[in-house]
Amino acid sequence: MKRLLPGLILLFILGNLKAQDIPLFSQKLTNSFIYNPAMAGHTFGSATFSYRNNYSGVEDGPKNYLLSLHTPFANARFGVGFNVFQENVNILKNTYYSGAFAYHLHFNKYTSISMGVSGEYNQFSQPTYNPVTEVYIGSDPLIINYNRNKPDFSTGFMYQNRFVKVGFAVNRLSSTWLESKENKTLNNFFSGSVNGMIPLRGGDDILEPYVAFQKFSGSNNTINAGLYYTYNNLILVGAAARSVTATNMSGTATAPATNLVNFTLGYHLSKYLMIGYSRENILGSVAGFVGASNEFTLRFDFNDETYKEKFKADYKNALSYRRKSLNSAGPKKNAGGRSPKQLKKAQKRVAAFSPNSRYQNTKKLSGGKKTSMKKPSKPKSSFKKKYKKKKRR
Repeated sequence: MKRLLPGLILLFILGNLKAQDIPLFSQKLTNSFIYNPAMAGHTFGSATFSYRNNYSGVEDGPKNYLLSLHTPFANARFGVGFNVFQENVNILKNTYYSGAFAYHLHFNKYTSISMGVSGEYNQFSQPTYNPVTEVYIGSDPLIINYNRNKPDFSTGFMYQNRFVKVGFAVNRLSSTWLESKENKTLNNFFSGSVNGMIPLRGGDDILEPYVAFQKFSGSNNTINAGLYYTYNNLILVGAAARSVTATNMSGTATAPATNLVNFTLGYHLSKYLMIGYSRENILGSVAGFVGASNEFTLRFDFNDETYKEKFKADYKNALSYRRKSLNSAGPKKNAGGRSPKQLKKAQKRVAAFSPNSRYQNTKKLSGGKKTSMKKPSKPKSSFKKKYKKKKRR
């Protein structure tokens, strides 16, 4: 069975070449705007490298490489980013270059609307092969026609407030509008996602439930759901499930759904540098033959304006204000001091004097002579007269 798997996978790929051009990575670790251009420069900038080895139980299984860079600029009102994605599937090699631009409209520290557009250029090529032992490859019309290059463009939107992030994107618009089904070389698809952000422990930790839906060119529906927990901005753990249902053009399922589970672990070596690992397994009897998919990620963050930092700062400011209010809850009714001298000064401060200077004089009572009221002076202490003793003669 294991010897037949590479050949079966290759035949499946050749029969469905258009289904292999959509990158599948752990969206949580890569934080890639490859699916939604509105994410370019959103919240923070990052440089990411990811490597994914699919079907570890299959010799020479598909491999994916992703290099991504995006950053905000102009006081985080705009964002720009670039992606390079490469997929090696047996003898086939696909390379995708894309650039994105996004505009972020901020209403306050937490609420914003983002709109983005991206352009991509897809380069399809085949590596060299042995014309003696693999002569069938060179004569296959699918392989001959496969070596084609194609530009395309996408657009996306995203809304974020204090506790939720909602995104929607339409990808490969040129393939959707300008090409017939027979001439398509790329799969158009659209996706939507909802990401919750629940602060815990005063903003030190964040719990993030995640749900996403992807529709790939009318051929299948993909639903993702996961839960991630970030502890003290240091450790990230989470799990997700993915269900893929093959459909016909009318949307009716043509086969039972394929279910997968994914486990993710990330660790921040520093405030800016993170390493991560994800493992994805197919559920069912086929899992024992094809094995798991392993993904490794290295990410460097910069221009960090994250939700966690904002919430933590607001929480500490509110707590400090509350403590200050409790400690100074109104003026003291009774004057006091640590020493008799301080006590006398305090008693003078709380003495009953009018705040309006007009009432501090007694002009009417003094017969026209303006005299101001004075604070009571200290009573003069009595003293005894001292007599000098007379000297005796």
